[in-house]
Amino acid sequence: MATFKAIVFTGGKHIKQDGTANIKIRIYHNSSSMYIATEYFIKPDLMGDDGTITSVSDQAEILNYELTKNIQSYREVCIKLGSERTKRMTCSELKEEILLSVNCDSQSIDFVQFAKELISKTVKVKTAQWYDNSLNSFMNFFKKQRIDTKDITVKNLELYIEHLMNTKIVVRKKNMTIIERNMEPGTINNYIRGLRAIYNKAKKQYNNEELDIIRIPSNPFVKISIPQYRRKRKNLSIEDIIRIRDGNFTTSRANMAKDVFMMMFYLMGININDLYLLSSERMGRVEYERSKTNTPDNIGRFTLSIKVEPELRLLLDKYSNGVLLSAFKNKYCCLNNFLRAVNIGLKTISEELNLGVPLSTNWARHSWASIARNKAGINKADIDFCLGHVNHEYKMADIYIDIDYSIYDKANRSVLDLLQKNQEKNS
Repeated sequence: MATFKAIVFTGGKHIKQDGTANIKIRIYHNSSSMYIATEYFIKPDLMGDDGTITSVSDQAEILNYELTKNIQSYREVCIKLGSERTKRMTCSELKEEILLSVNCDSQSIDFVQFAKELISKTVKVKTAQWYDNSLNSFMNFFKKQRIDTKDITVKNLELYIEHLMNTKIVVRKKNMTIIERNMEPGTINNYIRGLRAIYNKAKKQYNNEELDIIRIPSNPFVKISIPQYRRKRKNLSIEDIIRIRDGNFTTSRANMAKDVFMMMFYLMGININDLYLLSSERMGRVEYERSKTNTPDNIGRFTLSIKVEPELRLLLDKYSNGVLLSAFKNKYCCLNNFLRAVNIGLKTISEELNLGVPLSTNWARHSWASIARNKAGINKADIDFCLGHVNHEYKMADIYIDIDYSIYDKANRSVLDLLQKNQEKNS
């Protein structure tokens, strides 16, 4: 059984300028020690050998009371876990379990608080925004700042989905007219998946299946029907790609957006995040890993290496001054500003060419893939690779097969040649 004792470290780094040190509770378990800091500080000579504050201190009575209360709460956790379970735990695991138990009521876990802490620690900005938007929508439905995990039930989730489906979105048009529309299924799908991701992370933190410690037992998300997002087609014809490439538009922003769009197309549909982050060119090739898949737990990610074709060379040189695409980074301090400027420019292009579509950067990626498959006859597996997708069907083969980038160079060249052939045909 674990033992607990209040102690004070007397080493130099533990002593504050006023001569006091933090009182810690030492956990001794399975021949190891761990320490939990308290909110209390005393001078080291006031701590007795038995772990109590000596009567010399005028705060001895209240401090001993508070420390005893802390230790009793820690012992209570151990008693509830049981000796059979605790003896299988390391001292570090026991400390973690104690902290989880005393920092939250075992009968009540605040989903909002957990989500906000998760968001603050999430490195990827877009993922953090996704979590935040999903949480805010859920809190707006509950009309509460605190949501118990026990209140996330199948019934409440179904009511939440119904609420979203009946929510009207106000859209203000350019001519100042205002229209209302229902929330898109894709938006609802996005919110539910965000909540599910947060909920699963909460289960991972608060549950320990190996030790049969289950604070969040249910999984209501598996029992609800989530509106399915049907990806909208964002494909332009070869003719429209040529019209964009050869267009001369009324604003400098639109002409810049045209060049960005074509660079993305020439780079096999590179995502604009990755285009903005490109920093160097090596031996006539641009190399990068997709920022979307560049996470520590994604072992399937790989480097994409794209040959700089002559069409691309003109644009890279136009916007580079010593550093690849330095003009964009000098003008736009962050990706969001760059993306906003490009999409505004693309909207102007769509209007001036009368394309009849809400043109955005995604259309370059979708159009390259569609033309590669439907016009150039590239097989889907190669298109998947060119787009930077991890194909799990071939994960074993990928272990043995080296990447031959010349295959993908040929695929890209065949797509770009279609633009030239089509132009010659119509001239």
